[in-house]
Amino acid sequence: MRPDFPQRLARIAPPGTLLRRAVGIVRTTPQRDDGKDAAYLDQIRQLPCLCCGMDPSGEAAHIRYNSGAHGKHNGLGKKPSDRFTAPPCGSCHREDRGALHRVGELVFWTLLGIDPLLVASKLYAAKGDLVRMRAIVLLAIAERQT
Repeated sequence: MRPDFPQRLARIAPPGTLLRRAVGIVRTTPQRDDGKDAAYLDQIRQLPCLCCGMDPSGEAAHIRYNSGAHGKHNGLGKKPSDRFTAPPCGSCHREDRGALHRVGELVFWTLLGIDPLLVASKLYAAKGDLVRMRAIVLLAIAERQT
């Protein structure tokens, strides 16, 4: 044999034997995670508002902008996963002059001095523990950079 030609690593299999091995393989379709979690959203609605501190906020705002640092990527026009939510009250979310939906998401969170994706990831990690979730929100309010 010449050393400059590639060598086979395995023996040559007889025709048809490779097909017989694949008979026992069961193909499954991957489960789609649509990101819906109604129980978690109910917990978010029980927390104080991140802007004014009203307790309970009564609403859950989905954070729509993307961040590679937080592993958040969503398509245009798609609602984000429920794990990326923050608790504003109705006034701070929709109704006031400087509300989230009036001034825009990036401006609202920048003026507030809170990183909403960081708060949302901490809240999701504490999912199910309302006392811990409340502490995360109150600490975020106390540490605002305004």
